Amino acid sequence: MVFGFQERSLSERMNVKKYFLGVIAFIIVGFAIAAVWHFVLFERVYSDLKIYSIEPIIALGFISFILEGLAFVYVFQLFRRGEKPLLEGLIFGLVVYGIIMGGVGVLAEGAKHYVTSLSTWLLVEGAFYLITGAIIGAIIGMIYGKSSSQ
Repeated sequence: MVFGFQERSLSERMNVKKYFLGVIAFIIVGFAIAAVWHFVLFERVYSDLKIYSIEPIIALGFISFILEGLAFVYVFQLFRRGEKPLLEGLIFGLVVYGIIMGGVGVLAEGAKHYVTSLSTWLLVEGAFYLITGAIIGAIIGMIYGKSSSQ
């Protein structure tokens, strides 16, 4: 089992230094991936999809990453086992960011907003959430490292 509650001291579960380092990493790496993905690599695809009715409001995206980072890292530190940090982070990122948040960001948005090609939207935006989740999760896992009780 990769995740589950394990008896650890409160100070180890709630390591403030690692928590804020993880949140900062989440914000910087996540925002960088999002910017490159949406405005460089796939800028033309998103433009062709006509998903944006107005110019994207970058500040709202940044605020979103702050909130996401605070929650993501908080929940990660509660559920990690500390045995295989890279694998735990990778799986956590894929499940929490890639599937759960991606489900909202891809399926719900695709259902509510007009896009010229739903299949392209699902593929490109779905890949964004999975790849971003895997990278961010792996980084957070490495920041937390192995549990000292190992």
